[in-house]
Amino acid sequence: MTASKIPKTGVATIMRDWMKARKGTITERKFTTKEMGYALAIMQVTGEIPIILNDRARMRDALKDFIKRGEVKVITYKNRKHRYFIYVPDFNRELKDIINKKIFKAMYVSGTFSMTDIKRLTHLKDRNYLDKIARKLSKDGYLQAISRRNLTGGGRETVWHIVNRDKFNLEKPR
Repeated sequence: MTASKIPKTGVATIMRDWMKARKGTITERKFTTKEMGYALAIMQVTGEIPIILNDRARMRDALKDFIKRGEVKVITYKNRKHRYFIYVPDFNRELKDIINKKIFKAMYVSGTFSMTDIKRLTHLKDRNYLDKIARKLSKDGYLQAISRRNLTGGGRETVWHIVNRDKFNLEKPR
C-alpha cells in the first residue's frame, strides 16, 4: 500500500497533542508507550489484564515516525526494563535553522543564481521551500530578479541576484 493510500486515523494528532500538554522537567515529561496507551484510551485495564484496542498498531507506527523525524527522543536506562520517550517541541525549528544556513550560504557564495542551482548546492529534495524563501527575500529587498532562462525540459525559471552582498551577509535574513 502506498503512502497516499494509507487512511488517516488522527492517532498521530491526538498523540502529539497529548505529548505537547505534558509540562515540567524532563522526568515529568517522559513517558512509556504503556502510559500513552492508557492516557489515550488505546489500552484499557480490566483487573490485571490490559485490553489492547485497534489503534495500538497505529500508535506504534506513529511513534516510530515521530522518532525518525526527531520529534520524539528515546531515553534508555541500563537498570530499567522500559524505554522512555520525550517529546521535543522545537525539533522543527532546529532543522529549519540548519537548512536555512545552508541555503543562505549557497546564495551568498553564488551571488547570481537560480533556485535550481541552490537546490543542487544544498541537496534539498523539494524546491517549494526555496521558492517561498526567494519570494520573501525579494519582497524584503535582498534579492532582485534579473532575467529568466529556459530549462532543458521546457519551461522557464527566474535568475536571482543579491542586491547588496554585504547587507545580505551581515543581516542573515530569516
